Amino acid sequence: MKFRIFVASFFLLVYFYSLAEKSPEELSSTCLGCHGVVSYNNIYPTYKVPKLGNQHKDYIVSALKAYRSGERSHPTMKAHAADLSDSDIDKIGSYFSSFKSKVIHNSENVEMIDEANSCVGCHGVDGNSEVPNFPRIAGQYEDYLYQALKSYKNGGRNNAIMTGIASTLSEDQMKKLSKYFASQKGMLNIDQGRVALKNK
Repeated sequence: MKFRIFVASFFLLVYFYSLAEKSPEELSSTCLGCHGVVSYNNIYPTYKVPKLGNQHKDYIVSALKAYRSGERSHPTMKAHAADLSDSDIDKIGSYFSSFKSKVIHNSENVEMIDEANSCVGCHGVDGNSEVPNFPRIAGQYEDYLYQALKSYKNGGRNNAIMTGIASTLSEDQMKKLSKYFASQKGMLNIDQGRVALKNK
């Protein structure tokens, strides 16, 4: 009898533990397997997994929901987002956006390239968008930015504004834009969720 009570109590504890809400850190631990490894590469096509430190929470939330719904296509991201609730996604967005850059941005000192004229309305002169729905791209990996532009151009990503802009860009222009925004200060590496490293 005592053994049966013990077994029943054990399974009840396991059940209630499974229902317990996870913290932002716990929910983000899976994400850090890729986004918490500095310069970690996507396998194919090969490009660095994007930095998420100092990104807008609203943008992270909208991106995860897009992966969950299939609006954005990436097998690994879709698999991870599939079972996330809106509450889970909100916590993950809060976690990554909590890593703040200490760099003081002064767009007046930025020597903007001509190709960036169509980007500044949403992303800002230096890529540090102040609008939470538009991603910060300053200091993001150059090859990731280039891959993102290519995906908008070839239809791999669906966004009316970005598709329209990318469709007008040549390979050289996409590379030049990627290099320009990657050279700015903004996005942060997250070293396994413990230390936010400043861009060099």
